[in-house]
Amino acid sequence: MTYQIIAFGNGIHRIQVSFSDEGVALEGETTVKGTPEDAERYVPVFERDLKTNYAHLFPQPEPEEEGELDDEIY
Repeated sequence: MTYQIIAFGNGIHRIQVSFSDEGVALEGETTVKGTPEDAERYVPVFERDLKTNYAHLFPQPEPEEEGELDDEIY
């Protein structure tokens, strides 16, 4: 994921994110009121929300097959 934070100068910051670097055609944008640090701290929350809301766009790992259990005791 790549992101950009744009300050409007009145305590409002726009966060723009893109998942194109992960091969996912999803972009999102939101605004945050507060300091630049507040906006920076909100980025992982926004990323998680987008990945949860659009989970169908993200490749899911294949479930591991359970192998047969060995009768050996280690």
